[in-house]
Formats: sequence, structure tokens, C-alpha cells
Amino acid sequence: MSNTHTIKAGRPKSTEKRKQILTSAGELFLTSGFNGCSMEMVAKQSGVSKQTVYSHFSNKEALFLAVIEDKCAEYQLDDRHLEVADYSLPQVLRERGLQIIKLLHDDQVIAIYRVIIGEVNSNPRVAKLFYQAGPQHNLEYLAKCFLSFAKQPITEKFAHQCAVTFSSLLHGEFHIKSILGLDFALSDSEQVAQVEFAIQQIEKLLEANR
Repeated sequence: MSNTHTIKAGRPKSTEKRKQILTSAGELFLTSGFNGCSMEMVAKQSGVSKQTVYSHFSNKEALFLAVIEDKCAEYQLDDRHLEVADYSLPQVLRERGLQIIKLLHDDQVIAIYRVIIGEVNSNPRVAKLFYQAGPQHNLEYLAKCFLSFAKQPITEKFAHQCAVTFSSLLHGEFHIKSILGLDFALSDSEQVAQVEFAIQQIEKLLEANR
């Protein structure tokens, strides 16, 4: 009985430590960059041993990917819509679009974009990891949504084109301004308007493809 209780009690603690590590790693990647951050630094800031960090993440790349994925999960950027059959395409795009725009307004997300750009020449591998975990994953998800929810059958190539177009329309002008440190923030109503405009353009694109 006592052994079983110990195992059950240990799981939340492990989850809590993982979260501590992710939080500390996220802060260190922003302040020190990917190159300047070490697993030892993460362990020290997290208040755990280096062995504990490695028990959760096999290397620094895996930890970096987990930080990106954790931030996306915070804004519910997962694949939930694909499991709901009665969603319409506009519903999916409306929900996902607002989630993406809110993510792009997050101070930490803006900062990590700047870190990636700052290290792209010295460590292009990090830029590739970031792209795969964030933007590429989102494009793949959107393409699946277009294939699943478009009223008429479309090709995978066209679905990808729609995903890229929709994503580009969401980013608009505010995203590049945010990275450059210029005044960029959209109000809630402006965010909704940005998403609705993107949906309108996508509907025109789909209609033209009939």
C-alpha cells in the first residue's frame, strides 16, 4: 500500500519539476540565447540537479523544442479541431486565427523571434528547430484543416497554399513591427477584424478554385 502511494505521489512532483525546468530554460534562452545557455545553467536556475534535467530532456535541442511546444500549448495550439467532425472551416479558422494572433502578441514569443534572428548566422540549426516546432507545425495543421473541412475536395498542394496564405494574412504588418521593437499591438477588436479579413480572403481563394 505504501509503495503504491509513493508512486502516485511522485508523478505530480515530476510534472512540477518538468515545468520548473521549462520555465527556467525559457528565461535563459531569452537572456543568454541558445548558444549561451547550458544544461548546467538550467539546472541551477531550476533548483534541480543536472541529472534531473537530463532525465526529462535528452539534450539542449530537445529542451529548446519543449520550450517552444509548451508556449504553443499555452495558447491551445494543438490538433483538437481535427477530432471534431461537426466543425465548419470558418469556425476552425476563427478559433485558430485568434489563438495565433494572441500568441504573436506574447512578449516571450516576440523575444524568442529576436533571439533566433540574432543567432541565425552562428547557429542555423536553432532556426530550423524553431521553424519546425512552431511555424511549420502550424502550417501542417492548417493544411489538414483545409483538407478536412473545405466544402469541396482540394489537393494537398492547394491545402498547403491556403495554409500559407491564411498564416501570412494573420501575421500582417504587426508581426514584423513587433520584432523590430516598433509600436504594434492590436486591440481585441482589431485582432478579430484581422482574423475575419483573413477568412474572407481564404473563402475567395477556395471559391476561385471550384
